[in-house]
Amino acid sequence: MLISNNFRIIPRLEIKNNFVIKGVAMEGLKKVGSPLEFASKYSNEGADEIFYDDIVASLYNRKINLNLINDVSKKINIPLIVSGGIKDLSDANKVFRNGADKIVLNTGAINNPNIIYKLAKIYGSQSIGVQVQFRKIEGNFEVFTESGRERTKKKLFDWIEEIQRLGTGEIFIIDIDIDGTQKNLNLEILEKIRKKINISLIYGGGIHNKKKILSIKKIGYNGVFLSSLFHNNKIKYSKIVSQN
Repeated sequence: MLISNNFRIIPRLEIKNNFVIKGVAMEGLKKVGSPLEFASKYSNEGADEIFYDDIVASLYNRKINLNLINDVSKKINIPLIVSGGIKDLSDANKVFRNGADKIVLNTGAINNPNIIYKLAKIYGSQSIGVQVQFRKIEGNFEVFTESGRERTKKKLFDWIEEIQRLGTGEIFIIDIDIDGTQKNLNLEILEKIRKKINISLIYGGGIHNKKKILSIKKIGYNGVFLSSLFHNNKIKYSKIVSQN
């Protein structure tokens, strides 16, 4: 089965202190390299977009590094998605001005859901995404923030329906308990999400081979974002999109 061009393969650069890092279940983080080098490499290999995700900006209540975003944007010839520490219109404007083609909200949207509507009205829904991190807790699927550290008490399906109503153009789904592991994907819950949402859905977490990518495509998702699979040189973009 060929992975078609309209199904996007997106390398995700998880950024902490200006380095690309990676962990298991969003914990145990370690440095794996330079965002400039990784972004350039993946762009040259033919990735569809680059997902720059500062995973500690909101946690430490600090501004995202605009200079680094600008440098990354100049290293690639594909769209740049930026997430991390974007709380208001001013933050969004600065990130766009420094090279982002799309921004993805997480904690900022949880704290102020109406920011989704405001940003979509200004920049267009196609430029605004929301990252939804979830895990099963006390028998329910719940949304988390701060790279899986903070409970929101928001139920997964209630939240994804709300952010769709507010005008986001795309939702980035992360299963925290699967992220960075070799566990099987929870396709049942992912398929339920797909049936609830009629906008673009991108999945990330626990994808370590082409078979899992194809399973995500089969249930109707619009793409995947990957980190360990690329960072560890397990597979190249060209191998993912080639015929089985």
